[in-house]
Amino acid sequence: MLVLLLGAAPGADAVIKCWTNSDGVKECGNAVPAEYAQQGHEVKSEGGMLLLRQPPARSVDEITAERLAREAREAEAARRKAEEDARLAEDRMLIDTFDTEDDLLLARDGQISTLEAQVRMAKGMVEKLEKTLADMVARAAQIERSGQTLPEDLSRNVALTQRQIAEQQDVIAARRAEQEVVRTSFARDLARFRELRGSTPE
Repeated sequence: MLVLLLGAAPGADAVIKCWTNSDGVKECGNAVPAEYAQQGHEVKSEGGMLLLRQPPARSVDEITAERLAREAREAEAARRKAEEDARLAEDRMLIDTFDTEDDLLLARDGQISTLEAQVRMAKGMVEKLEKTLADMVARAAQIERSGQTLPEDLSRNVALTQRQIAEQQDVIAARRAEQEVVRTSFARDLARFRELRGSTPE
């Protein structure tokens, strides 16, 4: 573009280039000295008209910063696109899986019921283990009162039963937490289903 402009301008063969030297003094000539070539300069016609202002060359740090900024923008755009694609896929699955709100509620209740059955089973195990533990503790107390030494297997069984009770209590807590996750997830799905179907809560 510069070549075309200069070639089309009268007296283009006699352009003047101006730069600032290391002392801060402006100098002009036919060519910019090599030591000032990277700092930027102005190109003027012989009559003094400004034809072009050449900016300083970018530093390595500036080029690197620009590249990093561009990569960050591209990564952010890719992340947003991935999120949008995932949301659209979830919407399609929601619509393809459930025909009505009642279908959603039935699926939710089914999952909660399955987890509740596991809770009941774990509670039953805890009751049995606690009874077994109480019997062993009573036996240990009787042995101690008689002045005898506790059998090692009895001590081991007490500790094992206590661990088993703790494990089952952890199961109960985990299943309760899963039930809350199911309720939260289906509440979100139900709200999105209504939005996609354009329906309102009954």
